[in-house]
Amino acid sequence: MCFLSIVTPTFNRENTLTRVYNSLLNQSNKQFEWLIIDDGSIDNTKKLCKTFINKNLIKVSYYQKTNGGKHTALNFSHKYISGDLVLILDSDDYLKEDAVELILSDWHNYSMNSEICGLSYLKCIKNGRIVGKEYYANYMIDDFINVRINDNNFGDKCEVIRTDIFKKYPFPVFKDEKFLGEGYLWGLIAYKYKTVYINKVIYVCDYLEGGLTKSGRKLRINNPYGGMAHALIYINKKVKLKYRLKNIILYYCYARFLDLKFKDCKKNIKINFFENVLGLLLSWFVFIKWKRIK
Repeated sequence: MCFLSIVTPTFNRENTLTRVYNSLLNQSNKQFEWLIIDDGSIDNTKKLCKTFINKNLIKVSYYQKTNGGKHTALNFSHKYISGDLVLILDSDDYLKEDAVELILSDWHNYSMNSEICGLSYLKCIKNGRIVGKEYYANYMIDDFINVRINDNNFGDKCEVIRTDIFKKYPFPVFKDEKFLGEGYLWGLIAYKYKTVYINKVIYVCDYLEGGLTKSGRKLRINNPYGGMAHALIYINKKVKLKYRLKNIILYYCYARFLDLKFKDCKKNIKINFFENVLGLLLSWFVFIKWKRIK
């Protein structure tokens, strides 16, 4: 029988973790484990998590690591995951009561298909408004690039991924950088696997001040190697021209913050000469604008 691993990377979120815990306690299906990965918190996160474990009402595990950013916490979680599927649940968000039940029920129909890497559901904010937009068909099977990038559906979604694939593609880690967006992973696996897209809301977001989503552009500017790695995933003919060009611009813009030479960067881009040069030229304008933010 399928078992779900819910992974929560956290940093100084003792004030929101109880809400996450309560949402898991209220799940109609308890076939899950909750892995809390503490990314170097200096508040009372450890003490709080021990109370969750001691109550022994749901399966909770707590692990500490030195601070390195959410993507490194996700990498760190690999060796502790025992479920068939992985859901990443941020420490300032929570799940609806039937989330686990829906995931396990839906996955039963696709678990034997090796071409499918997982399921993608909708998120909403606390007032019920859907983040981004619904998928253009319910229970459709397609890949992340076609559905999320080419169809301009960029709002956060709730992705559930097969554990073996999640572990197969760890996030790269760059010295002195603490951010790399999850879009790196979803875009990378889209070239090999498909996802089932489902128009059901199972995840509620609370975009807190200081959270990754709220931190925005400055966070990405301050982590330029990660920005280059993320952009490079989407510089591919499978990606629509306007989004491909956008990522070429971003790639060279981040490279400028690092003072990297054009000749050392262009060898990573397998795209036609015109797009490459156009993206390079336009990146100057973005770089000048962004430099004021840094």
